[in-house]
Amino acid sequence: MMEQMMSNTEKYPVPESRGLIDWFIHNHVAANILMLLLTVGGLISLSAMQTETFPPVDPKLITITVTYPGATPYEVADAITTRVEEPLIGLDGVKRVTSTASEGVASIHVELLDFVDADEVYNDVETAVNSLQSFPPQDAERPIITKIRLTPNVMTLALVGEVPRSVLRYWGEKIEEEMRLLPNIALTNLRGVQDEMISVEVSEQALQRHGIRFEQVNAAITNYSKDIPAGTIESRQGDWLFRIQDKRRSGREFGEIVILSRPDGSTVRLKDIGTVIDGLSDRNIINLFNGKPAVYIDVQRSESDDTLLLANEVKQYINHLSLPDGLVLTIEEDQTIALSDRVSLMTRNGVLGFMLVFLILLLFLDLKLAFWTSAAIPISFLGGLMIINFLGFSLNMITLFALIVVLGIVVDDGIIIGESIFDAQENNPDDKNAVFKGVRSVLSPVTVGVMTTIAAFAPLIFSTGTLGQIVRVIPVVVISILIVSLIEAYFILPAHLSHNTRWSRGILARLRDRFQAGLKRFTLRQLIPMARLAIQWRYATIALFLGVAVITGGLVKAGIIRFVFFPNIEGDKVTIAVKMPIGTPFSVTQSTMMEISDEVEKVRAALNESRNDDIFESVGISIGEQVSSRGGPGGSVSSAQANHQGQVRIKMVPSDFRQVSTLDIENLVRARIENIPNIDTLEFKSSLVSNDPDIEVEITHPDEGMLIKASHHLRQALENIAGTKDVQESFEYGKPEYVFKVNEQGYAVGLTPAALGQQLRDAFFGFEVQRFQRGNSEVLVYVRYPKETREQLATIEQMRLLLPNGATAPLNTVADIVQQRGYNEIQSVDGRRIVTVTADAQTDEVTPDQIVKVLQREVLPELQELYPGLEYSFEGKTREQKEDLASLGRNMMIALLIMYMLLGAQLKSYIQPFAVMSAIPFGIVGAILGHLLLGYDVSFISLFGVVALAGVVVNDSIVLVDYMNLQREQGVEIVQSALLAIERRFRPILLTTLSTSLGLLPILMETSIQARFLIPMVVSLACGILFATIIVMFLLPCLLVVIDDVHRLFRLLVQPEKTSDMHI
Repeated sequence: MMEQMMSNTEKYPVPESRGLIDWFIHNHVAANILMLLLTVGGLISLSAMQTETFPPVDPKLITITVTYPGATPYEVADAITTRVEEPLIGLDGVKRVTSTASEGVASIHVELLDFVDADEVYNDVETAVNSLQSFPPQDAERPIITKIRLTPNVMTLALVGEVPRSVLRYWGEKIEEEMRLLPNIALTNLRGVQDEMISVEVSEQALQRHGIRFEQVNAAITNYSKDIPAGTIESRQGDWLFRIQDKRRSGREFGEIVILSRPDGSTVRLKDIGTVIDGLSDRNIINLFNGKPAVYIDVQRSESDDTLLLANEVKQYINHLSLPDGLVLTIEEDQTIALSDRVSLMTRNGVLGFMLVFLILLLFLDLKLAFWTSAAIPISFLGGLMIINFLGFSLNMITLFALIVVLGIVVDDGIIIGESIFDAQENNPDDKNAVFKGVRSVLSPVTVGVMTTIAAFAPLIFSTGTLGQIVRVIPVVVISILIVSLIEAYFILPAHLSHNTRWSRGILARLRDRFQAGLKRFTLRQLIPMARLAIQWRYATIALFLGVAVITGGLVKAGIIRFVFFPNIEGDKVTIAVKMPIGTPFSVTQSTMMEISDEVEKVRAALNESRNDDIFESVGISIGEQVSSRGGPGGSVSSAQANHQGQVRIKMVPSDFRQVSTLDIENLVRARIENIPNIDTLEFKSSLVSNDPDIEVEITHPDEGMLIKASHHLRQALENIAGTKDVQESFEYGKPEYVFKVNEQGYAVGLTPAALGQQLRDAFFGFEVQRFQRGNSEVLVYVRYPKETREQLATIEQMRLLLPNGATAPLNTVADIVQQRGYNEIQSVDGRRIVTVTADAQTDEVTPDQIVKVLQREVLPELQELYPGLEYSFEGKTREQKEDLASLGRNMMIALLIMYMLLGAQLKSYIQPFAVMSAIPFGIVGAILGHLLLGYDVSFISLFGVVALAGVVVNDSIVLVDYMNLQREQGVEIVQSALLAIERRFRPILLTTLSTSLGLLPILMETSIQARFLIPMVVSLACGILFATIIVMFLLPCLLVVIDDVHRLFRLLVQPEKTSDMHI
């Protein structure tokens, strides 16, 4: 009965003018040329696309750095950061100004608003800084103003050997210079080495013995080591240049400088009164790689460099490099591995997805239809890549992520059109126009369905912030491929299906017929009766689905289903940052770091007892230095040096080749070293995504003492919250200080604070008398006390000061000395002094969002009551994530509005689009439940699956509603129209659901790190579409019938003539 009604009512009207689609159907050559164009053009574009690990990111940041050698943080804040901040606050385009005053250096960061002209703001900042009077202070270097352009790190090389440091530096510089000559390498950075320096060291005893002071030594070096142009003369013999060329460039040459000339003609040279050391600076730093001394070379990529070409060139250079015995150059870190793994994952799962889609279509339709519909995947991908390359985008991790997102939805339009052609040919085998009629019958819903998917992704192009720059390529990739897939479905696929022949023979044909018969039996015997029952009890059905949605929302609210911004994906590296108390001698730090190294080796040995191979690839130890390596977008390498700092870097074999997790190794090491004495803080990092703290709270108060007390209170409160770890605060007391003040006796003999400070600085820190370029290095020349003298406090008692009358006096007779302790660094934001308290979350126990809620609900209000005037803000990840989610929310509202407009125009209704779009939130319910069932947290990555899901769900819904409206136009009753639509459209909707879910199934089954990053998106799309199919089959018809109920009720309440032209 149902089949008879369907055959009587379903029509395929053929217009007189069939247009471009019909022309392609009857012109196979044109269709094949178009297919060849897309395929070959895509292959050529793919080979020409630049590769990079992540797309370029503009941090929208201007930095001002002023070096003030020897100055305390208080002096730096008072003389530099406070003065620079004032004119910058309030500049047009400036978001906020942050500054850090630390020992010897001031760093001011100017964050810019989105969509401002960075060059214009840079000019304003430069003008403001240059307009400061009497700036910078004496002995400080000129301000360096930089508009930050990130140079991503591609590889880090380790030069290892049991050789002197000078030898490591020499070969490190040589290798760096040779690599820069290679075609694809422009940027390198040698680190872990000491700078070249010439140190002229003169003792107080030598000065007194010869009756001279530091000022005379400084003046002599300045006067004797000079190159001076003396002009030009024009003589009869020609033009001649006159010049003095006596600049010294080695320690031996400086030693020959004359300091004193005596009346008897004898001279006292620099080498006679002191020691001239031509070597490396006395900055304390030690790097070990697998227990041997090492230096590191970071290979970075400029905007024009190709990442994979660069990496291959570096590897070839290493293979052909010849080094002296005892030296080895190895790769410590390779960021291109992640890109190569993502390409491999995409290729592997693309092939498997293609095979599964092909198999599904083969079982339900025909071999020819399965082949040509599945062929839409490579054709659409290659055609889309041609557009992407034309728009100037590169092949990177995010591009590949977008390709995987679109993998599950790219063939939906082809499946619906192909199935419609198949049905038209089956029902009208002798009709030559059956192919065109099949395309025509679904042309409008397919077009609108694809356009709604495009509408779902398009607003992401306008996302703001750093994350917005990263994900901006995703909608471009998805939209490009969907447009090509629509072209393929309209013009190429119908041409290949134009002949009513079937390729399935024998067992394939019997298998297809069996599946078709089974599907038809299921549709007529199970699906239609269930749908009729649901429609009959439509209000109860709607209430049931609403109940599921409410329960799901309750699970999220209760924290049973958790939301984390990024999933906690373990990497193959554990980094341990170690801080000793400020002022700890380097020797003590070295001893502690070596003890930590021994404990790490014990963990290594214990793990290897049960294995035949080593799961540790390398162990790097840095003493006096901490390296920050960001492996994500804009990833770069930076380092900070201090005697009290150290770092351990444990790199393991990939997770696929070991059974012990990174977190387990981290916990084993933590248990062994956390009780080592004298360690101030230990910070472990093993996550693949980010090394920034999960929680970052900035607090400010007008009273400095209250601010410090509040920061201590907040730190303790954070430590007491279950699930927090590595809690730290930015406030730290600095090194002990001796404060010198001229006393009355000093004033009496004419000593001034300026003269006192300058003489102390010259003696202990040193006086920079010269700097020059030698090879690739800038060499500084300092005059000062010998190293052993500078490192003894007793030297202060022996020091004599030069007085204005030429006499000398002991330091302790003309100045009072007070001991105090200052700050390690002074931070401020927009001119307000701040302290930052940070923490990480143990994500297996609690999410960062849950910790933030506890802070907002309990801790911070109490803190404001205890310390009136206290203000706080969440910064770092918390602020960025809040801004990113707000941006995504705004974009989704725009997308929904566009979807409504498209659906309203297609369905010619104001109300029906709401029914169709109601499937979106219920699809999200399915995605959330999928995360619960499979044991994953909902994350920001999941939201991309939700965006794709929105387009697919609307696509299926509109296919059903369009057919239902067609039946209504032909006079069929509303309930019967719904049942006919379910029966006719169940097969294409089922095929799109299965193709989407099974196409993504291989990724869901992967265990690699790259797959774990993608799985939340796959869960959202695959599980969401399965649940949404139930929504489309049962809830959507109920909603449409309820709308008809309301319409009929409304007609009963008003005059028929007033409602005859109404549309719903």
